[in-house]
Amino acid sequence: MKKTAIGLVLMFILAIILYVFNALGGFNEIEVSLKNLGQIELAGIYYRGTPQDAALGESFRKMENLQKSNIGAILHTIYYIEPAGKLDTMEVFVGIEKKWADPSDLTEKTFDASQAIVAEIKANRWVMPGPNKVKSKIESFAKNNELPLPNLFIDQIKGPEEVRVIAIQKHPVK
Repeated sequence: MKKTAIGLVLMFILAIILYVFNALGGFNEIEVSLKNLGQIELAGIYYRGTPQDAALGESFRKMENLQKSNIGAILHTIYYIEPAGKLDTMEVFVGIEKKWADPSDLTEKTFDASQAIVAEIKANRWVMPGPNKVKSKIESFAKNNELPLPNLFIDQIKGPEEVRVIAIQKHPVK
């Protein structure tokens, strides 16, 4: 009798976990497609340092404030080097479309995205797939469609539950 009750409680807990995971979008597929996005022109801040440095947080806050003050602007991040730990060096560019910013005090980046592999992810941040899973899905798409493997990934943070990853093979024009 006790084993049956414990089994039922465990099944009930598992059902709740699966329900919540599904409700948060944990089972949503990563939609990957080939798109011509033309030129992507960004203005932002390039940061090189450790993840714990206050300058990193300040860079994100500055660009988020600029993004919030321009309706229609989307935050973009490009991780050139991702840290493996808290004390490892990282390189990241965080910016918005150049048309929404005064580039005089920002770094400008222009990319050719005429043949971009785009991954659309819609899920709550707690159940969103990790960058390695998204990158693997993009690389599989490239191989299956006989496209060059991308070497640059631009993350567009469209909202708290929506991210668009633009993968291109080419290096920046500027």
